[in-house]
Amino acid sequence: MPRRRLPLPLTGSPFTTADARAQGVDRGRLRGRDVIHPHHGIHIEVGCAQDDGAMARCERLIPALGPNHWFSHRTAARIWGIPLAPAYSPHEGLHVLAVGTRVAVRHAGVIGWVTGDDLVERGMFDLLPVVSPAEAWCQLAQRGAVVSGQVIAHEWLVAAADYVLTGRRLADGTRAAPLSTVEELRAAIARRGRGRGTAALRRALDDARFPVDSPYETLTRLGLVANGLPEPQVQVAVETSIGVRHADLGYRREKLLIEYQGEEHRTSRKRWLADLTRVQLFQDAGYEVFLIGADDVVPDCSALAARVARFLRRGT
Repeated sequence: MPRRRLPLPLTGSPFTTADARAQGVDRGRLRGRDVIHPHHGIHIEVGCAQDDGAMARCERLIPALGPNHWFSHRTAARIWGIPLAPAYSPHEGLHVLAVGTRVAVRHAGVIGWVTGDDLVERGMFDLLPVVSPAEAWCQLAQRGAVVSGQVIAHEWLVAAADYVLTGRRLADGTRAAPLSTVEELRAAIARRGRGRGTAALRRALDDARFPVDSPYETLTRLGLVANGLPEPQVQVAVETSIGVRHADLGYRREKLLIEYQGEEHRTSRKRWLADLTRVQLFQDAGYEVFLIGADDVVPDCSALAARVARFLRRGT
């Protein structure tokens, strides 16, 4: 005999055991194959739980959260789109900050944090309660904020700052407003006084630049400097035969541009053709263009730095 359908108020979104009881649904019905349990005491129909992205997983946790619980640290960074290493995994724990209490959220798959600081900036991203982008960036400097027991690498903290300070590029080529300003990041650091991680945050903010469209552009810029080269300019404006075009990185005076080719360049023919045209425009304008990929940057860019150094020496 087929199981009776769940009441309409319990369909389409997560619900608690108490919600089910209020609708006359007993525990036996909740053990049906059409219901899964993403967190203790939280249930959802199988058909509504196929998405294992960060946003969907956070939404499924909402019924377990109280008014003083906010997604934070690595999870807040995922919500705001801030790039991190390692990349998102559907098996990673969700970070939740309890504000104004000493009791952390305890659920399987949840990493709980606590703070007595009621001034933590927070708000909503669609349905999700989350700390602000500036607060999320500062939290990344805490041990265990990204990878359990570890401190985020300097270059990735800089890459996160670059992203927060850079407005997302829109389809028409313009940019949305940035998630935070330099002043807002400085204020968020200052509010922490001399707490742990503030020195790392100040150093990272000093090295941050904008606009920057990829964390690998950040890693390239920092890697070249670490290898003794002058810092390349970001988003170098070049006057071409059809107007101004921007290169990822470059040395304007030496007429050298560096273009990072990410995965999208391989999978999108439209993007590949557009970038090929842009490179030709740069070359016609008298610039040398180095096309690079992830292997030129990770685990280090010493070989690329040597190549750039050889080119720069030509003009001396």
